Amino acid sequence: MKTEILVFCMICCVLVMLLKQYHKAFGILAGIAVCAAVLMTVLPQAERILQTAENIYLQSRLEQEYFQILCKAVGISWLTQLAGDLCRDCGETAIASAAELCGRILLTLLALPLFLTLAETVLEMMQV
Repeated sequence: MKTEILVFCMICCVLVMLLKQYHKAFGILAGIAVCAAVLMTVLPQAERILQTAENIYLQSRLEQEYFQILCKAVGISWLTQLAGDLCRDCGETAIASAAELCGRILLTLLALPLFLTLAETVLEMMQV
């Protein structure tokens, strides 16, 4: 990953902090815009991560459902973290907590098929 993006984030952080002193709403909007710009820059780089994960998946011979669950879980985790951080940055800690709870619930729902498969496997082993 390019370190220029990290430098850009640090500079924008200072500028957003200064802007918030004069007009809080514009500072928050500028912070969201910086996040969007960074995401648009970094997300294409995530393709390499997905390709590597797919290669590992193909070599492991696991069911496709498990790979899809893993990819969705990573996406939910990233979005949950971003939503919580943005809400906290706006001073809305209760909304941040709600966003994080929502992410946890979504991850749990996503993992239910894995839990069911595990439980069935354990029960089968106990019956043998």
